Amino acid sequence: MSKRKPMDKTQARERRNQLLESAASAKLSLTEGVREMRAISGMTQEEFAQHRGVSARVIKAIELGQGNPTMATLNRIGEFFGLEVAFVPIRRGDEEPKAVESNMAGKKELDEYFDKLATLVTDRVREELVNNFLQLENIPQWDKPKTSRPAKVSSKKGDRNP
Repeated sequence: MSKRKPMDKTQARERRNQLLESAASAKLSLTEGVREMRAISGMTQEEFAQHRGVSARVIKAIELGQGNPTMATLNRIGEFFGLEVAFVPIRRGDEEPKAVESNMAGKKELDEYFDKLATLVTDRVREELVNNFLQLENIPQWDKPKTSRPAKVSSKKGDRNP
């Protein structure tokens, strides 16, 4: 039996909706998320861990901000609440993460910038290759040094070289 006082369904639903909204807007840290999921469930760390199929040590470490769980473990924990591991915008301090819509609005400008940059880089590389080739044509051809072979010396005493 759970040691925690069960939450009424209305309050649990409201907190679950807030949890999902925070996750969708990238305002939910891993530590806060696991702690809130467990609180909504009305379970102790040990009970929540057993319910989600992970060790209590993993839950404790995550809630303390010291865990390094695998993606499979995180997905197992979040699955009950309809959550999975995904990329979200980075949250720095109190700064709000930028909305996806504002990021998408700048996508076209960013694509145009990279297209121009790629063209400039391509033009620059082409120019350098042509210049290098032209410089190679201007290098005077030098004659290979002539090597002469030394006279054949015999190691036998009776042999003489003519």
